[in-house]
Amino acid sequence: MGLIWSTDDSVIFVGGRGTKAGDENAGGGCTASFWGDLKNPSKSLSDVMGTNGEPVSAAIAWGGVANSCNVSQSTAGKLLITKAGAFTNVSAGLIANVNFAGVYSDGRYRVNSAQLTDDTIEIELTYSSGTTCDVKVGGAFDKLQTALDNTTADQVAYHNVNILTNKAETFSGAGDRIDVDVGGGYGYSGIWKRIIGVDDNGVELAAGSYITFDGNGQDCHVFYINNINNIEFRHIYAKDAGTNCNGFSVEATVASKGFSFIYCSSSGCKHGIYAGNYNAYMIYIEGGYYSSSESWAVYTYQARYVTAKEVEFFGATTTPLINAYCSGHFVLDGCILRKTAGYSAGIIGNYPTALVLVKNCVFYNIDNCIELNDNDAKLIQYNNIFVLHTAETGKIIKRTKGSIVYSDYSCAWAIDGAPSASDRWGGTGLPEHAIEQNPQFVGVDNDDVRPRNKNVLRGGRPDIADNATQMGAVLQEYQFVRRAKSANLSRLQIIR
Repeated sequence: MGLIWSTDDSVIFVGGRGTKAGDENAGGGCTASFWGDLKNPSKSLSDVMGTNGEPVSAAIAWGGVANSCNVSQSTAGKLLITKAGAFTNVSAGLIANVNFAGVYSDGRYRVNSAQLTDDTIEIELTYSSGTTCDVKVGGAFDKLQTALDNTTADQVAYHNVNILTNKAETFSGAGDRIDVDVGGGYGYSGIWKRIIGVDDNGVELAAGSYITFDGNGQDCHVFYINNINNIEFRHIYAKDAGTNCNGFSVEATVASKGFSFIYCSSSGCKHGIYAGNYNAYMIYIEGGYYSSSESWAVYTYQARYVTAKEVEFFGATTTPLINAYCSGHFVLDGCILRKTAGYSAGIIGNYPTALVLVKNCVFYNIDNCIELNDNDAKLIQYNNIFVLHTAETGKIIKRTKGSIVYSDYSCAWAIDGAPSASDRWGGTGLPEHAIEQNPQFVGVDNDDVRPRNKNVLRGGRPDIADNATQMGAVLQEYQFVRRAKSANLSRLQIIR
């Protein structure tokens, strides 16, 4: 037994209370069992940290030269750390950062309940001989990079690390790039290192709210994720990277697997999410909003197995919104793809081992919604709504190369009327159960893409029991008269 990463799932904090100053040498948090449910915790931030995110142990326990406290043996054979009056506000389950004068390895350890007094704490480490140390218990880290560099989910025994941040950060130089490249999770044991946006009570944010990381036009990616496994972001907004730099940039020189972006967002970057080569496996994007100031909102280059579910992609450049230059599958499920200028492709499949699956999506104001242009690329699409920019020339599927495995049960229309371009369904003609009718959206100008056309509401691909299903990304039970708006993603709350 020893370091917290080997003994317990942990909850780590960045910022926290008051000024959110935190402390780079803080214990950093507590065990997951101490904190409880991330969405409904049983404790409050004041149980873990001081008024401005500082540790709850007294300042006298840390002098900077590892001699402020004495180390002896507890009754259970563990390390007992003693300093008169230093631990009045400490609770069992908090994490202690201990800097030893010798004998033991510096690091972060769990505080146990045994012999917990105003003057003593027992930490989960077996005693061998006495020494001195400095210690800080609880508290939040000063910034996200510090938390990332000082936590690990792939230590022996493997335990999840949940980093909770409510501290927005704005870059002042390229050196502020946030590197996610050490201490990742471990796929074999299903262990994750998570970076989660929370509110000022430490509660996980709701969908549509974010903690903002502002690249501020600096010459760097906002997040650089490299040679690491099982990393998950939630409620994180990466914005305004410098020219040719990305919001979330996933790169790898060795096989790296498991990257999740849950209710995250990116804008003002070259790519919202970039996955750089065939060593990057299994990318999952759920919810959120991605746009690009220069190019593709999401760009995969030989990355393997990518899924986007219930995501909105927006663009105004001539490049497609999504580059599915990937190995394995690229799945779009329940997504909205929309353009206000540069009305080119929504998604392009252009890699010989790419299988593109598009289902229950809405493409709005886009010509050549889906493109195939590699000999061996494959496409499956159904239950989609396509609204082209130009009826005369726009295509639902622009297939210059590649094969359509399955295409049916979708609706096509155009801003200026019925589609009329030749080969607009990829050269296969109008599929048997597809329709070319106005979907009658409730209010596209207000981002409400609920269809009202009954043939769209009832015209989707039947399920396994032959029940009718719906086309499009916003499913409903024939709500012909309902007028409540779906979320306006351009005005969703951003926590700054």
